[in-house]
Amino acid sequence: MRLGIDSYSLKDQGWDAFQMLDYSAGIGLDNVHFSERGNFASLEPEYLRRLKAHADELGLSVEVGMGSFNRYAVSFKPGLGSGEQQLADMIGAASIMGSPVVRCFMGMEVDRTGTVPFAEQLDECVRTLRAVAPRARDAGIKIGVENHGGVDLLARELRDLIETVGTDVVGACLDTGNPAYGAEDPLLSAEILGPYTVTSHVRDTRIWADERGAQAQWTPLGQGNVDLRGILAILQAQVPTVPVDLEIITGRGPKALPYFDRSSKFWTVYPQMLAQDFARFVALAAKGAPGALEQVTADGNPATQPADLRQALRDQQRRHFEESVRYAKDVLGLGERKG
Repeated sequence: MRLGIDSYSLKDQGWDAFQMLDYSAGIGLDNVHFSERGNFASLEPEYLRRLKAHADELGLSVEVGMGSFNRYAVSFKPGLGSGEQQLADMIGAASIMGSPVVRCFMGMEVDRTGTVPFAEQLDECVRTLRAVAPRARDAGIKIGVENHGGVDLLARELRDLIETVGTDVVGACLDTGNPAYGAEDPLLSAEILGPYTVTSHVRDTRIWADERGAQAQWTPLGQGNVDLRGILAILQAQVPTVPVDLEIITGRGPKALPYFDRSSKFWTVYPQMLAQDFARFVALAAKGAPGALEQVTADGNPATQPADLRQALRDQQRRHFEESVRYAKDVLGLGERKG
């Protein structure tokens, strides 16, 4: 399978889109997944055509994406237009760039318990996706909705959203890191969303049990206990042309999942989780070796961090990504070219 990068993996490097393409070709990747509108200096056709020509020269395929299309989400950016306008803009960009998908997402975990009821937000997402569906069909582009934000949509919920709108228009951006932060086994996510997957964000996670429930922490590939081989086997069997785009996010501490603590708010966030799905995660956590990843970590606003800490985090970010690329190539057998 093709091996790619989600641009968010190296968001702190300060590179523009052309530099990201050069770097990706230099380390032997096949695909560059520009997951955010901000990755592009402009959506002007001339700029996008130059970027596409550069990707072609380097032998790279390209995917494009954006943020939330849900106007009720905390992360939604109304200054860029309505949700359907933003999707339409990115479908236009995808057409120029030769991207078969536009990646996007509903919101974040926090939106599930926001002021607007979750069911109403789902209805708004369906309305928005249906509004832009004719344009996506005409362009031959799929809208890839991610299970995003630790996590906004459990796999069964995202599958239902996709089927409600129509699989001819909408598919999944399968993220293998976010589900664990919602107490969902990433392998289960792949089992449910595999047939609907049109693009991916792949990373590993350390998951272990504690007295209140579990802890989960994202890691470089091969340093967690997610069944990556099982996930990749599903993708290889069901959607072999979809690239495996690495989204390596480190530099953060573990997330607590206090699902055994009656005083916690965990079950107000995921009240409809099936018992059989929850049991899968509990079993996975029980097998995990306790202990966080040894790394540089920082919370809060990067602008307030000391310069030496920011540099250490940038260096670690690139190192962890390149370690993950080597693991993907040498251990998992991913990628179509050397580098």
